[in-house]
Amino acid sequence: MSTHGLLVASRDARVAQLLDRLESCAGIESLVGLSGELRELAFELLEAAESAARLTRTIADLNDALTIRILDLARQRHDLGGIRLAWLALGSEGRREQTVHTDQDNALIFEADDAATARPRLLAFADEVNRVLDRCGFPLCRGDIMARNPRWCLSAEEWRERFAGWIDTGDPQALLHGAIFFDFRGLWGELRMAADLRDWLSEYIAPRPLFLRQMTENALASNPPLDWRGRLKFRVHAEAGAAFDVKVQGAGLFTDAARILALARGVADTGTAARLRAWPQTPEEQRRAESWIEAFHTLQRFRLRRQLDCHRRGRPLDNRLPADSLSGFDHRLLLACFDEAKDLRKLIAVEYGLAF
Repeated sequence: MSTHGLLVASRDARVAQLLDRLESCAGIESLVGLSGELRELAFELLEAAESAARLTRTIADLNDALTIRILDLARQRHDLGGIRLAWLALGSEGRREQTVHTDQDNALIFEADDAATARPRLLAFADEVNRVLDRCGFPLCRGDIMARNPRWCLSAEEWRERFAGWIDTGDPQALLHGAIFFDFRGLWGELRMAADLRDWLSEYIAPRPLFLRQMTENALASNPPLDWRGRLKFRVHAEAGAAFDVKVQGAGLFTDAARILALARGVADTGTAARLRAWPQTPEEQRRAESWIEAFHTLQRFRLRRQLDCHRRGRPLDNRLPADSLSGFDHRLLLACFDEAKDLRKLIAVEYGLAF
């Protein structure tokens, strides 16, 4: 076996071992301790120049296993008899695109004979899970998009009504929620409930292109960090100096466009790369999609590199890419990524008759 093969085998063995330990963990305190090992392993993989695509999948696998075990243990302490339920992962977790720097976005879907009496029990259960996740390094969502919030602990019928309300109104708050909630993925419990909700959403949104047009307008309002000459543009931040947010102004450009393409075509996949691969109809379109995907993963790699640098310096993790950290090659690579973003964004603009 080559040196590279040995490194891959060693890495995979460590990941598998940590997954086994998570799945067999018998107590919350042990899980909190293991969560620290999870983050350290992620940083070690970053140090080893792990590919962005593979690393985010690995992080997602480990985070999924940790969350599922927390849910299993919490379930034992709560009376949820007579309730069918599923835990929904939202946002980057729903897309399986988490980096080391992430908070928690989640929700609950349930069915019960009496929702009014079931909901308090579910909220108590969700509150414990959210608090344990916080202890494990996933901060409570500042926007309170968590399953312990009664607004996001809903019956299947209530979720359909909530989605329909957003789609039918298309107001700014609805568009904001769409960018988070439309990436939902069933993680634990009765996963068929999440799949059924996805099927319903695909059928409901397809004949309502106005909402997708509004989502496209919203997506196009976020621009790459370029000046009028097409050069990288930086804003001065107190913590990072001259920098730009490589999540919002970089990878997010591809995530938002891919979501629109997926919703328009009823694609069930939530991952950005999978959504983009579902678009092509011709070999030329396939080549374009692969170029978009490569650019997206390159921007994710810049995000991870920034987080690793923060970790080395003992600073809070962020996604701000400082100008003084970029080489001439980095500049050219980022500009090439933004050229691909322009191609993708032009595609969705043309599809909905918008100026670009």
